[in-house]
Amino acid sequence: MILNGNDIKKLVEEKDIINPFNIDNVNSGSYDISVSSTILKIKKSFKVIDLNNGEQISKIYEEVDIKNGYCLKPNETILCALNEKISLPENIVAHIRPRTSLSRLGLYINLQHAQAGYSGVLNIAMHNMSCNSYRITPNLRIGQVVFEELTDGMTEDLLYQNESTPVYQDEDGLVGSKIYVDYIGKVFRHYKGNYYFIENISMDSETKEDMIVYRPLYERKDSMLWNRPAKMFFEEIDPNKKDNITGQKHRFELCVELSKDYINSKEVKKNERS
Repeated sequence: MILNGNDIKKLVEEKDIINPFNIDNVNSGSYDISVSSTILKIKKSFKVIDLNNGEQISKIYEEVDIKNGYCLKPNETILCALNEKISLPENIVAHIRPRTSLSRLGLYINLQHAQAGYSGVLNIAMHNMSCNSYRITPNLRIGQVVFEELTDGMTEDLLYQNESTPVYQDEDGLVGSKIYVDYIGKVFRHYKGNYYFIENISMDSETKEDMIVYRPLYERKDSMLWNRPAKMFFEEIDPNKKDNITGQKHRFELCVELSKDYINSKEVKKNERS
């Protein structure tokens, strides 16, 4: 069931689902969302970006202050942090929808879904598909959030904050892509030749930096579970480095076939035990 404007106002009072809240932004079945004063500009790269390389991905972003406006050029995409923090209870999901007036100018935002239990400042991608340039300014209303109530039977384990990798939970401000969470459960080879299994992605409580949690696939006497900053894990290295016996370009590189074999072997052992 889609919540109407009165339902939204009631939820704001009871659950603080939108903060800050402006009653003038309430519509019959949605709430208007607006751009903050900073964006992430996606810089043009002159080489193919490897989606298996977190370091390359992090380098395509440039934070820009738009207090005086930002000229969004044709075929350019930016990532906008909203002014509003969205905090969803266990029975409500949210859908981000574009603003019709902007769509008619060729400005589009990505359709986005926030799961029950999510809390944070949503980042919305805006793309200029027109032949004109447009000035983007702080507090520009770029879309609307629609709230929908889930059917009965929702369990806590399905809530976003209880997922194994709720990577965008509690995001505050601008956060780039974390597509490398797809590597959880995969095997990577270190440039010195050893193989490692990614267990999870964590966050440094002080720096908020993403950390790769991994373990070696060989016997060691010391710790069997390590973590390393994601940027360092995926960073480029010198292929001619003396101890780079594999000749690879990155500190760790994904081994697709080994990942499949490792997962299959775990399934076989699991079935044997059962």
